[in-house]
Amino acid sequence: MSWSVFSEENFKKVVEHAPVGIVIIDRELKWQFVNGRFCEITGYSRDELAGKTFLDITYKEDIGRNLNLYNKLLNGEVNEYYYEKRYVRKTGEIIWVRLAVAGVRIGNEYSHMVVSVQDIDASKKNQQMLEMRNEELDTLLYKASHDLRAPVTTLAGLCNLLILEHDFLQQSETFRHLDDTIQRLKKQNDSLLQLTHIQEWSPVSQQISLSTLVEGVLTDMGVPVSSVQIDSTGVEITTDGNLLRLALRPILENALAYRREDRDLEIHVSYECMDGQHRIAIKDNGQGIPDKELEHIMGMFHRASVQSHGSGLGLYIARKAIEKLRGVIHAESAEVEGSVFQLYFPF
Repeated sequence: MSWSVFSEENFKKVVEHAPVGIVIIDRELKWQFVNGRFCEITGYSRDELAGKTFLDITYKEDIGRNLNLYNKLLNGEVNEYYYEKRYVRKTGEIIWVRLAVAGVRIGNEYSHMVVSVQDIDASKKNQQMLEMRNEELDTLLYKASHDLRAPVTTLAGLCNLLILEHDFLQQSETFRHLDDTIQRLKKQNDSLLQLTHIQEWSPVSQQISLSTLVEGVLTDMGVPVSSVQIDSTGVEITTDGNLLRLALRPILENALAYRREDRDLEIHVSYECMDGQHRIAIKDNGQGIPDKELEHIMGMFHRASVQSHGSGLGLYIARKAIEKLRGVIHAESAEVEGSVFQLYFPF
């Protein structure tokens, strides 16, 4: 490659017409050079910027952190930093930018900094709008599920009272259908409440016995512990036990719900420490999951089988709980042979 084409004149042209703002700022925080794109971003001409420092056009709430980063550069604590901040344009409009800042030292003495400035205002505002809408949806979801809890519980109680008062209702198919519908509604609502709790949850790490935790989940489900092979006796891990419990239960429930009638159910829970993270595998010999459904099974309200009578939220809750632990769930399955769910999350 020949570098001869990059004469000083050509280099200046490249910098001047770069798609990002490029500036050079001296020790007094004044502009020594600004390219055309930076002028477009801020709305100021070169002459107007000449009498200002970069703090003069920085949004007031960002000045403190900006100065803190600059002082670290000045003192040699860092050689570069990346920072999202707000500028106040000449029109008074506030815009978001992303800075990449590099300090230049001459003879071990700080001389100036070279900064690239990218306009991220549109994407930042879209992100903030999305976060606001998600927050509104979370609030609506919590309020709706919380408000439904009392009437659903009341309906379930009334059904029980009616059966006590009128024995013949137990033989009524219509009444059994009503009771089943109320129970499914209750389970759905409980699942929605679990989701809102996970979203608000701040993980608290503690040392837990993995085998004890799995046995507790099985007991809560009414499943004999002896029916599941747990290869984690003596294993203790540090994590949020409540979130891990929420992740494990739907997977174990599915293993029970989709067992094969022609053979005894086998569930195998194992643990491995690998690559700086925990790995828990739950393997069953059930019906398995069709390939076309596998990539969707952890989506909200997804049901992979017509025989599913759950809320459609179980595996979605498991995924969200593990994501709260900064981990992932990987599922593998073969129809007729069974499924394996592997949970990976850091120490």
